[in-house]
Amino acid sequence: MRLAVITGWILLIVEASIVAWLFLVRNMGDDAAGRGMARGFAMLLGPIVLLAAALFVWGQRGGPRAAFWVGFGIMTIPLVLIVINMTRGTLRSVNLAAGKAQFGKFDDGKLTRLARAIEKDDTAAVRALVVEGGLDFEARSRRGRTILGRAIEHAKGSYAPPSAVEVVRMLMAAGAKPITNAIEPEAYQGDLDAHLLVAYVFGGNSANTIPLLDLLLSAGADPNTRNYEGQPLYFSTYSSLPKLEVLAKHGADFTAPDTTRSDRDGRTAAMFAAELGEYEQALFFLDHGVSPKPVAPDGTSLKTIVAAKMEQDPGNEKLLELKRRIEGAAK
Repeated sequence: MRLAVITGWILLIVEASIVAWLFLVRNMGDDAAGRGMARGFAMLLGPIVLLAAALFVWGQRGGPRAAFWVGFGIMTIPLVLIVINMTRGTLRSVNLAAGKAQFGKFDDGKLTRLARAIEKDDTAAVRALVVEGGLDFEARSRRGRTILGRAIEHAKGSYAPPSAVEVVRMLMAAGAKPITNAIEPEAYQGDLDAHLLVAYVFGGNSANTIPLLDLLLSAGADPNTRNYEGQPLYFSTYSSLPKLEVLAKHGADFTAPDTTRSDRDGRTAAMFAAELGEYEQALFFLDHGVSPKPVAPDGTSLKTIVAAKMEQDPGNEKLLELKRRIEGAAK
């Protein structure tokens, strides 16, 4: 009982201090939703802490024993929640670490060592294992990656060094093929293009994206790969002029319209880019075989899109160039 009393007072002091701090702290957030958040939490928690304190003290000073334990129980709820969240966080971290380890875990111990060297950016160890030979480039890890797929997955990461691309080059020079499903799809996978190798790399935004894309296409990967929805890669918000230039370098066809979405059925790549305000990309598409003349089933054309954009930004030089190109094609 004495231990419960001491513990209860400690909890009460801590929780009362938190509520007081929430009342006094500068309100959080810069927007309407955030302003007043701290005080709102204090107004919600304050009565609960007061109720718990009243029951806790009453139970000590002649009140029913049940009042003491109810008050004590209310005060322990935050502590229990903290412990549960910490436990869940620890288990989640363990599960994620275990899952990640399976990405490069092969039945062949040599491939596993190679995968670990790739993950550690140990180029010297990778080179030594590749030179040693005897690698099965068709084997899959426990999570469905070929060794090349694992190397590409690593090289695409935001913090991977340029040497990670050289590792991919090294593996392909040794005989690894950039097959489409070098990374097999998984039911939980957030990146739905991950099992379409070129689409997966095209969607990257790291410094390695462009050289990695160029490397794969140079090795024979299809520059006309479509994403998991069946759209050409240039119908995507993660498209960029440097990526498009790499596709063009390897003979990509930019003339296919989008037929996968009802809200832009029949629109060309130039229409899509202009609608997004990517006027330089729209000009790029016109330079690479896309006609400015097509009209989508809903009546949308490059001309109507540019006209609407001109009302918003009449002095934009790229827009003016698009307008001139459309007018020139109409003659």
